[in-house]
Amino acid sequence: MIEFEYDELRAAAQRIGTDFGDFERVDITRLAEWMAAQVDEFLIVAAPLQPSLDAVRAVRVSGPEAAVDTDPLNAIVRWVDVEAVADAVTSDLLAGKRIGLKDLISVAGVPLSAANKIFDGFVPREDAPVTRRLLEAGAQIVAMTNLEGMAWGGGSESGRWGAVENPWDPARSTGGSSGGSGAALFYDGIDITFGTDQGGSIRLPASWCGVLGLKPTHALVPYQGIASHEFTFDHVGPMTRNTEDLALAMSAVSGRSIGDPRQVAGTPDLPFVDAWATAPTRFDGVTFGVLKEAIDYSDGTPEREAALAAFHDTVSGLEDLGATVIEISIPEHLVGGSIIFGAMVESVATTLASFGDGYHWAGAHSVETRLAVGKGLAAFGAEMPPAYRVSAALGELLRQRYYGTVYAQAQNAIPAVRAAYDAALQHVDAIVMPTTPTTAMLRTPEASMYDTQVHSFSMAIDTATHNATGHPALSIPAAEVDGMPLGIMIVGKHFHDHELIAYARTWEMSRGWLPADPPVYDVVRPAL
Repeated sequence: MIEFEYDELRAAAQRIGTDFGDFERVDITRLAEWMAAQVDEFLIVAAPLQPSLDAVRAVRVSGPEAAVDTDPLNAIVRWVDVEAVADAVTSDLLAGKRIGLKDLISVAGVPLSAANKIFDGFVPREDAPVTRRLLEAGAQIVAMTNLEGMAWGGGSESGRWGAVENPWDPARSTGGSSGGSGAALFYDGIDITFGTDQGGSIRLPASWCGVLGLKPTHALVPYQGIASHEFTFDHVGPMTRNTEDLALAMSAVSGRSIGDPRQVAGTPDLPFVDAWATAPTRFDGVTFGVLKEAIDYSDGTPEREAALAAFHDTVSGLEDLGATVIEISIPEHLVGGSIIFGAMVESVATTLASFGDGYHWAGAHSVETRLAVGKGLAAFGAEMPPAYRVSAALGELLRQRYYGTVYAQAQNAIPAVRAAYDAALQHVDAIVMPTTPTTAMLRTPEASMYDTQVHSFSMAIDTATHNATGHPALSIPAAEVDGMPLGIMIVGKHFHDHELIAYARTWEMSRGWLPADPPVYDVVRPAL
């Protein structure tokens, strides 16, 4: 039963910018009590109408937190063993594939942390649609991967479980926030991982770890059951060591999911496996546009100059394989990162205020997630990562001071940037650019939180735009500098994700990935 004192009600009114006078006290109290009684009645009658919890019938074993002997790169939060029972498997698309999921993707029966204490004790009872589809395709989920705290940042250094180490050089960053998903692919027992991407968080670690990482077209892969920052920028996608696994993963998880508000316009079925299987060994007839705005800037450092030289070597390789390469200009690209910050800091504040699930949308709301976030904030809100707390506080300040107009202007700017990309893609088949400005930065544990965070965010200078425009973007390990990988990003038309995988397959067959001799970590997953 909903009960309250008049002073509590008045304080709530003041928090949203209104108030009650003492002369209204009696009527206000009576009216609020009557309304509360209607809500009480609703809660009773609505209980039978709630959808049943949606979890695949599966054998589910959740292990303890990973230890250094089975996780030398600190890429894993916990080892798990989740596999659908035989009659719940609907295809053999991913039979035998072992999957790692970023530890903010719901797996029923497995604790979820988002590398943040506010989720302490939260064990989802539902599978995210991505989880469900992987299990139904015959995959085995074997690990929950490490990440930046609350998936907020580009270095994978601020999370509760500590920094993820780069497989090529443990002294360097993996990039983030999906750093554990990038590094874990170098363990023998993991074939495919999934990350999330609101500003580059799949593609940054893909570039620095030397793996493939796809940020799909916005809404192509359902995002329900995954901790969210902002519906309009949310993306979840696969990371792999080869294009075949990338095509199989996308074939398994993409498509319409009833209840996801991001998919109100529907999503097409794309021929990922066919595109992969029929990819040619050359780029004859393909035109790539090199984005001028992504290669025209340099701070003069050896790291940046070397990265640009490596990128141009890759472009020459495209031409050697028959591609036509032209330079294109999209001036609007340069405002993409600013748009993300203009919208996202307020989104962080409002997401917390709405306990992780938001308002004003029709679809499948997660009651258990709201409860977990609300209770966690009350108990551990002050212990969230510093950069996330700063973003939330600044977002609330902007919301209160400027009445939401900063967010509104950010959203209003997006159509012009999207249209500029669409116009450029009418003249080329895909756009190419370096994924990150340099190869992986050295981790500096002694650096201040400010320096670490600003440096990590600076790596997303060319990735964030595509979170705003929603175009698919694939980072492939097609360049290297001094033995360290450097990703090359291919950006395509909306819902042409399969074409990006085909282009990557052509390069893979003809040139292979760089560096050519990846490290091997003979990790033995503990018996669970």
